[in-house]
Amino acid sequence: MSLSRALAASALLTLCTLAPACRSEPTDATASSATPTSDALPPGPYGDRDPALAKQLVDGGALLLDVRTPREFADGHVEGAVNISHDEVPARLDEIRELAGGDAHHPVVIYCRSGGRAGKAKAALLEAGFDRVTNLGGLSDWPAE
Repeated sequence: MSLSRALAASALLTLCTLAPACRSEPTDATASSATPTSDALPPGPYGDRDPALAKQLVDGGALLLDVRTPREFADGHVEGAVNISHDEVPARLDEIRELAGGDAHHPVVIYCRSGGRAGKAKAALLEAGFDRVTNLGGLSDWPAE
């Protein structure tokens, strides 16, 4: 093969390699590095006490709701959690809906100390029309980072 043909082949190979990077639409690599939206998350209804699912949902933008008392919350909580005591959930549904972007289909992860109060809060949210809610269980069930 002559030197000019080798250079031409090399230039063509380089162009073929770079051409996808010049496209205006995102490639799979670009799309996968973006933060997932709630539409990209698994559809509800969700099961309970699944720490991996809870972490996936929160990483994807789910509302993380700590339904323990304010004192318990002050003693420690998952970063990014919003504190609304379980007994206040029914009276604060409008606030919770607003925290979820006004979307009853927005995923919500709930936890308390052991899962009991979170179960009651989940029932209240389901009754209010939320359909992508999971009860993580207790604070200690949150996956270590």
